[in-house]
Amino acid sequence: MDKNEVLIEAKNLVKRYDDFTAVAGINFQVRKGESFGFLGPNGAGKSTTMRIIAATLTRTSGEMTILGKDPEKFGPEIKAHLGVVPQADNLDQALTVEENLYIYGRYFGLSKKFIKPKIEELLDFAQLADKRTVKVDALSGGMKRRLTIA
Repeated sequence: MDKNEVLIEAKNLVKRYDDFTAVAGINFQVRKGESFGFLGPNGAGKSTTMRIIAATLTRTSGEMTILGKDPEKFGPEIKAHLGVVPQADNLDQALTVEENLYIYGRYFGLSKKFIKPKIEELLDFAQLADKRTVKVDALSGGMKRRLTIA
């Protein structure tokens, strides 16, 4: 497989907090088109590894590349290509589906000109076009999750 197809790669990734080792030398690759997940008990280092990938936490040692770039050197550039779906959604319940997408776009500094067509694309992607004017508090749990992903 061509090296350009590797989107995320960790080599001997380690994260320590004083005497505690949260991530102990893991290795993995995620290639274009793959679905990848971390499974393990509490305290196994899953969230710590994801924070390193998301460029919000520095590693102690080892190598990490996202889209061929080191997250410690290219954090903002990498973050612009990542989407994070938190365990608990942070949607504004009083706003509509469309309004939530708009507010998040503006929060991330996107222009109004860019956001308008992007909202249409995301509504279609999340299969929520028919719910665009519905307030979030009236959505089912699955619909809220799809909106959070969008």
